[in-house]
Amino acid sequence: MKAAQYYGNRDIRVDEVAEPSPDAGEVLIEVAACGICGSDLGEYLHGPRYDDDDYLPYIMGHEVGGTVVEVGDDVDIEIGTEIVLNPLVACEECSCCEESKYNLCRDLQVIGAQRPGAYAERVTAPASNVVPLPDGVSPQAAAVSEPVTVAFHAVMQSPLRDGHSVAVIGLGPIGLGLVQLVKAAGAGPIFASGHREARRELAAECGADVVIDPRETDPIEQIRSKTDGGVDVAFEMAGRESALNDAINATKPGGHTTLVGVFEDDVEIDPMDLVNNERSVNASAAYRTGPHADRDFSAVLEKFATGEIDHEPLVTSRIGLEDIVDDGFEALANADSGEVKVLVQP
Repeated sequence: MKAAQYYGNRDIRVDEVAEPSPDAGEVLIEVAACGICGSDLGEYLHGPRYDDDDYLPYIMGHEVGGTVVEVGDDVDIEIGTEIVLNPLVACEECSCCEESKYNLCRDLQVIGAQRPGAYAERVTAPASNVVPLPDGVSPQAAAVSEPVTVAFHAVMQSPLRDGHSVAVIGLGPIGLGLVQLVKAAGAGPIFASGHREARRELAAECGADVVIDPRETDPIEQIRSKTDGGVDVAFEMAGRESALNDAINATKPGGHTTLVGVFEDDVEIDPMDLVNNERSVNASAAYRTGPHADRDFSAVLEKFATGEIDHEPLVTSRIGLEDIVDDGFEALANADSGEVKVLVQP
């Protein structure tokens, strides 16, 4: 079968690879769509994370919607079931797993990193990691549910309540999904700050009341001027020092910031920004998995099915596997391209 394999920095090649087959407890999925994630883009631009012959090349891709086409022994899933894949495979034996914190597993494996991913025609996965789709949600739409599920888990980790004011700092697909989620939860006003014009326009379409270009306007000043000294809850989605400080200082005294972005570098904050204002900070890592692999995903899929969340504004391109470099990774790396979520459809 064909698969896009990552060999190193800015080096992805579409190869012929061996057809996978499911072991006991696994399923084989025919991939309908696999989104290009920001973490994949970071690996493409700045990696590899592990530069050794035993690791490279490998098949990336973890935002997967598809159809079960084969099952291994001891699997109670019908062939033909349309699914979304939870790509986090927990060991279920470490101290975090023993405390049911499966997304924090000390030996966590990710499909698309430590296990072969879905920039391919087919991929295998543990049967416990696939989530059947509700009526009205296609496998192509399901691929978009993965980043939205990251946002959903972040909302659940935060103290957000109906009527809270919110700042979303960073407008990638997860940030844009979060704008929709907090809007649906009754939050407002919602401030959305991001560098790319196309994504600010999408943020407004997704429900943001005020969109901010941080290169032109000080987000903290603008947010404070339109609130009683800041928002109740902020979400840091960009993984950058400036975004982290903006998120913290956009909150009112006693406000809260939830960190979601993936940071590649060390950052500095002034702890007194927290202490003097009794602000609080926590973090959110992906979504529930292990025996709870379906819980966050099912909640998001139901929002897709009812129309409470509209995934379509997030999808800017659908491409074939052969176009994954130029029309996928390179397009997303270009800040002027307008791309947000690119779906690869093998």
